[in-house]
Amino acid sequence: MKKTALNEFSTRELREMLAAGKIDSAIAVFGSCESHGDHMPLGPDLFVPEAVARRAAERLEKTIVLPGIPFGTSLHYNAFPLAISLRFETTQAVAEDILESLITSGIKHILIFNGHDGNIPALEIAGRKVKNRHPEAVILFLPAWWNLLDARLPGLFEVWQGLGHGGEGETSITMAVKPDLVDISFAKRQMPEDLLKMGLDGNTLWDIAEVSATGATGDPTKATTAKGEKMLDALVDIVVGMIRAMERNTWAYDCRKEPRDVAE
Repeated sequence: MKKTALNEFSTRELREMLAAGKIDSAIAVFGSCESHGDHMPLGPDLFVPEAVARRAAERLEKTIVLPGIPFGTSLHYNAFPLAISLRFETTQAVAEDILESLITSGIKHILIFNGHDGNIPALEIAGRKVKNRHPEAVILFLPAWWNLLDARLPGLFEVWQGLGHGGEGETSITMAVKPDLVDISFAKRQMPEDLLKMGLDGNTLWDIAEVSATGATGDPTKATTAKGEKMLDALVDIVVGMIRAMERNTWAYDCRKEPRDVAE
């Protein structure tokens, strides 16, 4: 199996690869450690993007995967043990330092792959600030993979487009990635029915205890490993597709400098 994880390489290997132009991009993974219900471990937000990133990097020629950050901003999951929560400012600072470290080493093509909803604002701020300081850097951001798969896998999910914290989708993909850590016999349906019935157009800044008695939402009883494998394959395709598209475009957002017709 092709080696892709940064911390598995020696300095000698990295020096030779950089000199030969064999490393051109990196995937930075951000997760969390928090309750996902009694049927799930605390780490899916790390396990899933790590697995996807590694599988994607095996298909790519010049991409390495950074060690995933196991903690995130989980203030809204503190009602259940044992959430380890970083302040938004800490998550932002860690992300900025990681991006700056890559750029200092000459890796200026970076995909931020996030696995946790609470990290999204801090990671976007970090990416924007680093991009402002380093205009030559190209930073991609995959903030919420769970919103992408229902459209790509029509008919796969039975409830709520597979959504939920430890719901049908997340439980399924964790079963595919870490089957020994999921005990589906403890899964319970926990749909935030009242909130969904209101049909609000904006986001609600809920605490998990306000919408769930289990620490999970959605319907994990519908989860299967087979669904998870399809989700995993689709996510890998998304990441590979993003990076290959940028490689084809020489990591430029737009190669044309002149104004063009909007219909083009």
